[in-house]
Amino acid sequence: MTIRAFLCSVIMLIASISAWDDALATTPFPSKQKSLGVSIEFEASHPVYVGDGATLDFRVSDAVTNQPIRALRPESAVRLNNGERNLNLCGANMKTKSRRYGSHTPVQFNSYIVALNSLEGTLSVMNPGRTSRMLIKKIELGGSGNDIALAWLGRYIYVTVEPNELVVVDGVHMEPVRRLEVGTHPHHLAIQPDGKYVWVAHDGDASVSVIDTDIHKIVATVPVGRGHHDFAMTDDSRYVAVTNQEDHTVTLISVRDLAPVGTVAVGRRPHGVGYSSLSRSFYVANEGDGTLTVINVARPSVHKTISVGKGVRVVRFEKGGRWGYALNREENTATIVDATTDTAVETFPTGIAPDDIVFEYDWAFIRNAGSADVTIVSLRHQGLLQNFPVGHFPPNHVDIPQDHSSLVSFGDGHQVLVPNPADGAVYQMMAGGVVGASRVFETKGRGPTRAVVYWRGLREVSPGLYRRVRTFDQPGRHEIGFYVSSPQVATCFELTVLPALPP
Repeated sequence: MTIRAFLCSVIMLIASISAWDDALATTPFPSKQKSLGVSIEFEASHPVYVGDGATLDFRVSDAVTNQPIRALRPESAVRLNNGERNLNLCGANMKTKSRRYGSHTPVQFNSYIVALNSLEGTLSVMNPGRTSRMLIKKIELGGSGNDIALAWLGRYIYVTVEPNELVVVDGVHMEPVRRLEVGTHPHHLAIQPDGKYVWVAHDGDASVSVIDTDIHKIVATVPVGRGHHDFAMTDDSRYVAVTNQEDHTVTLISVRDLAPVGTVAVGRRPHGVGYSSLSRSFYVANEGDGTLTVINVARPSVHKTISVGKGVRVVRFEKGGRWGYALNREENTATIVDATTDTAVETFPTGIAPDDIVFEYDWAFIRNAGSADVTIVSLRHQGLLQNFPVGHFPPNHVDIPQDHSSLVSFGDGHQVLVPNPADGAVYQMMAGGVVGASRVFETKGRGPTRAVVYWRGLREVSPGLYRRVRTFDQPGRHEIGFYVSSPQVATCFELTVLPALPP
């Protein structure tokens, strides 16, 4: 560095410090406010520079007892405002923006949709809170992508990339931060319910990788059988079941020991596997003979075999664990299984080649790979179902990995996202009352097969403490809004962001 460049850096640093001191001296908004019996205290990491991840904390408590208020779903908004400083105007603006997106604003307003474009090896990052220019970024993966996973309220997004990589993406900055070499042809991903490990299935060799989510390193490579693999996990994160399609077996793995505890022979060509928390059993979908094999966790052996229909590849259980839905791609049907008796109780028609299912509120959403629609089924009213159009072409109109096209929960209990690789878009559907997709998000990429919802709003990190990490791209005075719907509290705080430090 030349002397002149060094002097310029010193001058910029002094100017930044001076600006920060001026901001501290002129802050009109208090850092603690009370409204409707609720006390809200705002703290931020200081100083905050452009390009850095700033930690924004809100401590919410009862204004009378000072006890923390837990389990809220608040949201925060950030607005650059170097002009008029008006606390009431800021709070009113928060309420107006919140009403715009309806009753499930926290998800819409403070989320990113991240879609995996499998055919070109990119991630499309989209902001559903925008009415235009929703695509804000595309991330290059360096190879075609197979699967994507994100823990609920997690920071890091995991993507399997051909021929043998797991890419870790930091959701705060939406940038890849680590690439791990795993086995050959990594496909399905699964994150334990407790979030401790990410599991990677290698379709090209007989093993799975286990990645510690705290350090993002491989802590074990566990031997399993040959062929395509899928995962299911117990709710307590103690056991993992892995299907081995070519060996016609399922491997049960102890999470504590990171080692197999048994291998069970099942039906022909096992593909998917589900878990019932009610019966504490794994249910294996055998595509080759149209059956489900029931394996009890306590005794890793075949408990029962249930006939469900040709081409069964997917089985999932609703939240209570009693009712399982097995999707039969060759018969274009779904079969409901009762986990209390391990019997098939009903079969109903779907679209062509049903391939994935998620449960939201009182509804089941079934994605059909061979038709451009989604079958929506009522979980409370037997026989109430209908196919709704999603896009112009069916997913299997293009060649996608393992012929899979998934669904994903939007996170609010009422909506799902439907990627359509043939249309290059992700469709949003709401449970009940909406015929067809309510919104469309263009990925500007080829072959979007899967998606996750990254929550960039407030997260409760300890009782009554709600936190978000935000990167600012403009210097100046920012209004930091806080909103919660019940009781309806909308208030604002102030934060001054300084110019980026010189490299």
